Amino acid sequence: MTTPPPSPPLPIDDVSAGAIVDAMVPLAGIPMAPEWRGTVITAVQATAAAAALLLDFPLDDTVEPAPVFRA
Repeated sequence: MTTPPPSPPLPIDDVSAGAIVDAMVPLAGIPMAPEWRGTVITAVQATAAAAALLLDFPLDDTVEPAPVFRA
């Protein structure tokens, strides 16, 4: 198994997450009350942390996705 290259850093600090929120709110066209900003920043940080876990999970080079997914 080869070690994957490290993932690019995901913005999980308050400043970066705040910048993402400030940039995305107008693009999404969804109104956001100012008092929601802290909660939305926390959600962005949690999403980035979850993504980092997935991106950093080592997989063998021979692993392929399943052809059919069933619940």
